[in-house]
Amino acid sequence: MHSLGLKSSLRFLLLFVALASTTGPIQAAEKRDWKAHPAIVELDAPHDLYALGDVHGDYDRLVELLVAGKIIAEAPATPEAAHWVAGPAVLVVTGDFIDKGTHALPVIALFRTLEDQATKAGGRLIVTLGNHEAEFLANPDGRNRAEFTEELRTAGISPAEVAEGKDAAGIGAWLRNLSAGAKVGDWFFCHAGNTGGRTLAELRAELERDIDQKGFGAAILLDPNSMLMARMRPRPWWEADVRPAALRDVNAATTKGANESGEQRLRAGIEALGAKHLVFGHQPGQIKFSDGTVREAGDVYAKYDGLVFLIDTGMSRGAARGRGALLHIEPGDPRPTATAVYADGKTNAIWN
Repeated sequence: MHSLGLKSSLRFLLLFVALASTTGPIQAAEKRDWKAHPAIVELDAPHDLYALGDVHGDYDRLVELLVAGKIIAEAPATPEAAHWVAGPAVLVVTGDFIDKGTHALPVIALFRTLEDQATKAGGRLIVTLGNHEAEFLANPDGRNRAEFTEELRTAGISPAEVAEGKDAAGIGAWLRNLSAGAKVGDWFFCHAGNTGGRTLAELRAELERDIDQKGFGAAILLDPNSMLMARMRPRPWWEADVRPAALRDVNAATTKGANESGEQRLRAGIEALGAKHLVFGHQPGQIKFSDGTVREAGDVYAKYDGLVFLIDTGMSRGAARGRGALLHIEPGDPRPTATAVYADGKTNAIWN
């Protein structure tokens, strides 16, 4: 455990807030600049591509994984002292890094530090929204937000000001500018996976419009079958043929896709994005598929010959206390390879 680092980080944050508060009144958050902070990040594929899901406030486990994956060289004394050593690699974090665990503030501080360092090194750290972040921004006093709101209050920070993007430490502004997904080469990443068959252009346009008009409680984010909320139980969302409510209108045929298999429906949705693979978190538990196969709880899992990858392993000790893993994707001949990298340094070939 890196308890000294966490205490130092908290002292730094409290000092930063105190100093910032003397500079004048906090200004309201500006309207989002969608060009500077796109709804969906798009990048060419790097040689080394990593993905990580559902940190849920477990700073120590996150640090262990980043060291094991050679993203950082060693556990830093504080989050601000971390050093990105992965050069031009890209790491995508698929949301839900707050709540359940109690060290979300150091997790956020580490991400903000590594974002800047990765960009300077020619790489990227892309952190996307999960349902927990969107739910907090929509209503910081709602259910299932107790750990993060309490952590903020303990640090002397108003949860309401963070949700509105007005806190002096800039936490809220950073959260509000996160993308909802990322397309890196042929790989698409988001928290729960269900983009409703939209094209990339449609998805981007709808995210921009709905977040501007309705905020972070918009259906495209928080509908039960959305890209941040779709469930895998009792049936995977693609097997159930469930479309987001935002796509159901009087002109939509209610039987659309009813004659397709789950795999066909899933494949069509991924192809609509211009991608070949879908990577998402959100679901750490056991999942049973209609073809009889089973994804066991906590496993990094590939399905349909690399069409889809499930990466939520329940890693947080505030959640499922799972093993935790990074997904490492590398180019190969004739196709890429995907390997799980665990906190103890062990690896497991998931797809090749």
